[in-house]
Amino acid sequence: MSLIHSDNRSALFPLNTVLFPGCRLPLQIFEQRYLRLIKTCIRDNHGFVVILISAGKEVGDTPETYSIGTYVDIVDWEMLDNGLFGVTIEARHRVRVSSPCAQDDGLMTGEIEMLPTPEEENIDSVNRIPDLIDTLRQLEQHPYIEKQAMEIDYTSAQDVCDKLSQLLPAEPLVKQSLLEINNLEEKIDRLRDLINRIQR
Repeated sequence: MSLIHSDNRSALFPLNTVLFPGCRLPLQIFEQRYLRLIKTCIRDNHGFVVILISAGKEVGDTPETYSIGTYVDIVDWEMLDNGLFGVTIEARHRVRVSSPCAQDDGLMTGEIEMLPTPEEENIDSVNRIPDLIDTLRQLEQHPYIEKQAMEIDYTSAQDVCDKLSQLLPAEPLVKQSLLEINNLEEKIDRLRDLINRIQR
């Protein structure tokens, strides 16, 4: 296999799903290009980038993607009862992807730039979002979400916003717009607007 990982280049895993930092996602792997990718990542102890598809499909031909995604690590893997290879990935941080290209087997790679975590300008920022915390605690009680045993740092406004962005029932394009926000205050405002629209 050609080079799929270096300090400034990584393999891309296009999905119809947006994954936020600190959140996990189970995947069932069956395409040969991704089986090779996963095996290489496990062997060499590195991750890859999950990125939202802008045009095309998850299976088959190489799709077009957005430029902001998340770098993920593989935190668990197993052979599933259906014969597929199952992995659980966890997003570490946001990245910007440029110069994407496809290898002969269709596996995409791109140059990656780590994006900074939006700064929490005020140490008491978490005290200004009791409404978001309350919504997140309610979502946590849903049986499906409860099974995920998601770890949430309720002392961090950024973590609350990321986990809430992941769990809210919104279209991928809406979640992509949340992922691309660099300012924490703007993300808080957008989440409040989104919750108000959902609750109408």
